[in-house]
Amino acid sequence: NISRLRGTDEQLARDLADTQKRQKDVTQAFDERLRKMEPVKVQLDGRDFLVDQEEKRAFEDAFGTIRNGDFDKSVALLSNFMRRYPGSPYLDAARFWLGNAQYGRRDYKEAINTFRSFVAAAPDHPRAPEALLALANSQAEMKDPKGARKTIEDLVKAYPNSEAAAAGKERLASLR
Repeated sequence: NISRLRGTDEQLARDLADTQKRQKDVTQAFDERLRKMEPVKVQLDGRDFLVDQEEKRAFEDAFGTIRNGDFDKSVALLSNFMRRYPGSPYLDAARFWLGNAQYGRRDYKEAINTFRSFVAAAPDHPRAPEALLALANSQAEMKDPKGARKTIEDLVKAYPNSEAAAAGKERLASLR
């Protein structure tokens, strides 16, 4: 009888150990899945913010296509990103790079609209002066030297110490 109780006791101990191991595995798997969902800290254009990992991946994928010079794909991915994450801290950057991608594929009319909306939405953004210069370049490409000159004048007035303003002043000479 005692040996049967010992056997039962050993079986219960093994069952308990198995249950504890399974519980540990489940907990680790759950923690792993949770970690994938936790927001991550990102630094972009001199700003720190927290974003969802999927959102970060989507922005990086879209941005990567610009670096590779695939402007058609960039326009599609950035436009999709802006629709999917309208409240994203990446939104200003996405809009700025969308304008650059549109310019890159010679869609100057759309680039003008995008750069205008970027500067209107984020006049304090570190890339706002660059956006105005790109807007002026787009206007020049659209054979609108008067509009380009006005945009550069606005750029120099609003951001007098920026590199973009210095480049804009040089550009003015070629817009006569």
